[in-house]
Amino acid sequence: MSSKTQQVYLTISIDTECDHDANWVRSKPLTFHSITEGVPNRLQKAFDSIGAVPTYLLTVEVLEDAQSVEALSNLQGNFELGTHLHPAFIEPHKKFHDYAGVDSPDFQCGYAEDIEYQKLANLSTLFEDCFGYRPTSFRAGRYGANATSLNNLQKLGYKVDSSVTPHMRWTSPNAVVDFRQAPGQPYFPAENEIVRPGEFVQGRILEAPVTIMPRKLRRTPIWFRPWFASVEQMKQIFRYHLNTHADQEVININMMFHSMEVIEEASPYPQTAAEVQRFLDDMLTGLDWCKSEGVEFCGLSELYDKFRQVA
Repeated sequence: MSSKTQQVYLTISIDTECDHDANWVRSKPLTFHSITEGVPNRLQKAFDSIGAVPTYLLTVEVLEDAQSVEALSNLQGNFELGTHLHPAFIEPHKKFHDYAGVDSPDFQCGYAEDIEYQKLANLSTLFEDCFGYRPTSFRAGRYGANATSLNNLQKLGYKVDSSVTPHMRWTSPNAVVDFRQAPGQPYFPAENEIVRPGEFVQGRILEAPVTIMPRKLRRTPIWFRPWFASVEQMKQIFRYHLNTHADQEVININMMFHSMEVIEEASPYPQTAAEVQRFLDDMLTGLDWCKSEGVEFCGLSELYDKFRQVA
């Protein structure tokens, strides 16, 4: 670490959803092995072994599934639960009531402000009904958030959003989001902005971008993420952020992936038990190396106070 950087916090933000297929379509029939098997027996056990603190961001279909809610309610260890919205799955203007075999391409920010707010409010209430408290961390499905999304989340009491993916631009049938100019480190966005930092204002939501590194000779940036990056590449991304942001007192490394990636054939990624094991081994090796470099693990919502203190 440089003399200016006093602490590096590592967050693990996991889009926690039903099982999918190789084309990112929800399984048919709908299954939740990702939640009932993957989270307690593969992910949380792995994180507990090194003291890591995952944040599981839960979708509508997970919150509506009694067995999934039971599994998460009985989960042991150090973790955080937040929310993750695919807007076609919740009122108002809910498009699907049977999620099996369907896709959800819409961005929440493509809806009118009041409709998006009500969808987020309904998701938050559903979470509270399941677990007895309000969620404070969030990621938009397909990263489809904008400045209005942040304002809506803020009204609902969220502390941290993690929808921004620096260096990336995403399109959907109902909206476009462009994060290519977004900062690589957490920031308090300026008023009515999502990629431009502003001064800290009491109650303003913190944006915690996914950790991504640009590559000069390749068009596609590389993510701090198992399967997408090797262990050596994760080390490289870590060093890049420490060097690039060496003038900051506090730095965040924010790993993301989907819960389905630790169940074979439940995503486009690991397809066999051996590939799942490779995913888990690489993830743990990368995280354990970061721990040896002095990082502190924490949940997404904990970042709010860490960055507010230095804002």
